[in-house]
Amino acid sequence: MLNRVFGMRFSLISTNVEVVEAGCQLRETGMTPAEKSGLDTPQPCDHSGEPPASSRSGLKVGLLILLGFLWSFRIVAIKEASLAGISTQVTVSASIIGMAIVFSTIALIRASWPPLDRATITFYIIDGILGFVMPFILEGVVAPRLPVFVFVVIISTMPVITLALAAATGTERVTAIKLLTIGLGFCVALLVAFDTGFSGSVPHFDWVFLLPAFGVPVFYAANTVFVASRWPKSADAIHVGQAQALVLSVAALLGFAVSGSLGELAEVGRNIPAVMSISLGEGVALLIYLKIIRDFGATTVAFANYISLVFAAVLGGLLFGDRLTWLSAAAALLLMLALSIPSLHAKLRGRIDASSA
Repeated sequence: MLNRVFGMRFSLISTNVEVVEAGCQLRETGMTPAEKSGLDTPQPCDHSGEPPASSRSGLKVGLLILLGFLWSFRIVAIKEASLAGISTQVTVSASIIGMAIVFSTIALIRASWPPLDRATITFYIIDGILGFVMPFILEGVVAPRLPVFVFVVIISTMPVITLALAAATGTERVTAIKLLTIGLGFCVALLVAFDTGFSGSVPHFDWVFLLPAFGVPVFYAANTVFVASRWPKSADAIHVGQAQALVLSVAALLGFAVSGSLGELAEVGRNIPAVMSISLGEGVALLIYLKIIRDFGATTVAFANYISLVFAAVLGGLLFGDRLTWLSAAAALLLMLALSIPSLHAKLRGRIDASSA
């Protein structure tokens, strides 16, 4: 189950990079593009003119946990659909079509359709290629040829790569807190992967697929940074979600038509609730993803991958009887520590500033 925890994002992730014009007074000195982006929602201010650190930290952690849960719930639903005899390809394609219907219904209600100017069309295409087409094709080639444990470890490097790309492109700054948080998150991934996917020895596999497998997290990371820094101002989250879902739905239908396998979509009837739950869950997860990446940056939202890994392990153990030992419990504790580090650092810095004032 865990070999798809980080895959199949449906490439519907995006953000708005407008800077807030009302509400808190922003201090421009030292702000990176990622810190300036997405602050288009007025934040509650204290007397210093800045959002309370405690409220922002609590919101960030809460949203990350909810996003991680939704992503892990999607994995459970995909496995439930597979147990009913629905192939992963059909499940993903049908879920994308369902998302297109949901977003199109919302567009009809609010009478607002995705803008189709040159900038937004380019954004839709690049987002779709980086976030869905390329990683999905590559994953389909390398995942079956690698042990689950190895592939999960490789995919777990996605937040690390995201931080590196964000720093290289000037989207975010590398800080000791970010390095420590991502490092602990990677340790969480290793513990869960070892607990749930390691059978005592790594089976023989073709090493030629090892290096190409890193292309999957690289594509996902590149798309996350791209979305965080290149969001077109003429489109909002629902616009991009609808556009991407429509484009991918058409692509999926064309793929089935060309291969002469349109009839396979009838498999959805074997477990309609599972497919519908994926569509609705991914829609909600998209909006939460946008909120996090807009307000807290690409690296922060990438950390949700580690949270979803822990949730997926727990749900797999509870619902499907997957192996689960004290290592996963230790991973959960380590995860909570990693989530609390930014808040603890902010409180400590506040006390130091207060004492020196």
